Amino acid sequence: MQEAYDVVVAGAGPAGLGFAREVASRSDYSVAVLERNDDLRENDKSTGGTFLEVVEGYDLPDHVVMAGTDSVAFEGPAATGRLDIEGYVLDFPALLEFLGREAAAAGADVHTGVTVTGPLLENGGVRGVRYRSLDGESGYDRERDLRASVTVDATGPTATLTSDLGFFDRGTAQRGIGLEFEAEGRYETEGTMLFRFDHSVAPGGYAWTFPAGDGVFKAGVCWVDDFRAVHGSDATIHEHVERWVESDPRWQADRVRAKHAGEVVSNNSLDRRADDGFLAVGDAVSSINPLFGEGIRPGMQSAEMAADVALDALDAGDVSRERLAAYERRWREEKGRAWTLQRVVGELLYDFDADQQDRFVRKVDGLSPAATERLRTYELSFRDLVGLYPFAPKDLVKVPRLMRHL
Repeated sequence: MQEAYDVVVAGAGPAGLGFAREVASRSDYSVAVLERNDDLRENDKSTGGTFLEVVEGYDLPDHVVMAGTDSVAFEGPAATGRLDIEGYVLDFPALLEFLGREAAAAGADVHTGVTVTGPLLENGGVRGVRYRSLDGESGYDRERDLRASVTVDATGPTATLTSDLGFFDRGTAQRGIGLEFEAEGRYETEGTMLFRFDHSVAPGGYAWTFPAGDGVFKAGVCWVDDFRAVHGSDATIHEHVERWVESDPRWQADRVRAKHAGEVVSNNSLDRRADDGFLAVGDAVSSINPLFGEGIRPGMQSAEMAADVALDALDAGDVSRERLAAYERRWREEKGRAWTLQRVVGELLYDFDADQQDRFVRKVDGLSPAATERLRTYELSFRDLVGLYPFAPKDLVKVPRLMRHL
C-alpha cells in the first residue's frame, strides 16, 4: 500500500464502496478503501431488502438480486394490510463483491484485512487514518499512517472515526439488534415483503420474512433495546427468530443455510457529516431510516451526495470544512426533516401496545396511492404521520422524551 492517496475510505459496505466507485469512475484521483474483514463477502449483516432506486440507480446486475417483490404486507397481532410497493431482495455479500470489483476496475485500491484505528489529525483537520495490518515479514500487526486529502468514514455503526471526532455519540445513541435466518424450504408468500409488529414475536421491534429465490426465504427479528426491555421476556433474539421461523404455517425451513446479525446504533443527538478534510457516510453517521430500518438505499444515497461534494472540493483544491459542508447541507435539505419526524414515529411505533399495533396496520392499509409512494420514498408529510398515528392517552407522558429528537 502506498503512503498517501487523494481519498481514503474506511469501511467497505455499500456506502464506502459506492463512494469509492463514484469518485474513481468520475476522476483520476487516487482512492483507497480499507476493510477490516479478509474478504468483502464476510461483511454479511443486512437483510438485503431494498427498492428500485438501488437496483436501477446503481446499475446492479441480475446475479445480485435474489428476488423481486410486488407488495409489502404489514401485520399486527390481529390485523393485516398490504400495499402495492415494488421491492427487491439482494444477495448482500454478492452486492459488496460487485461494488468492490466495480471500484477496483475504476481505479480504486481495495485493501482487505486492514483495521482502521482512528483519524490522523493535523492542524485542526483530518489528514488520513491510522490503521493496522499484518506485516508480511514479521507476521505481526503493525500500526501505520495513511495520509489523504479527503478521509471518509464508512465503518457503519462501529463509527470508528466519527466517534473519535465527536460526530457520533455512541454512549447516548439508541441501540438495537437484528438477526436473520436464510433458509431453504417451503415459502407461501412469494412476491411479498412481510413485516409483523407483534411483541410476542419481536418485543420492541418487528419481524420479517422475504422471498430470496426458488425455495429460499429470509426471516428475522430486530428490536430496539430500550423497548425490548419493556415488552420482552428472557428469551434471546436467537430463540425469537427460531420461534418465528418454526411457528408460522406459511413457511417451513428445511435447512438454515446462513445467519446474518448486526447492530443498529441510531444517533439521536448530532447530525454532523463533514469537517476539514473529512466526510462521513452511511451508518457511520446514522443514515439508516429510523422508521423502518432500511440502510442500503439511504447509505448509498449519502455516499453519492458526499462523492459529488468531494470531487468539487478536490477539483478546487479546497477540502476545508466550509467547502465539504455542502454535503451536510444537502443531506439535511433532502432527508433531515423527514428523518427527524420518522425518528419520533419510530420511537412511538416500537412502544405501541397490541391495540395500537393493529390500528397502525389498518391505517397503513388505507393509504392512498400517493401516500403509499411517499411512504416508499420516506417522504411522509407531518399530516401523513399524524394520520397514521394510533393515538392513546398514555402516550402523553412520552412527549418530554420525544422532544429531544426535535
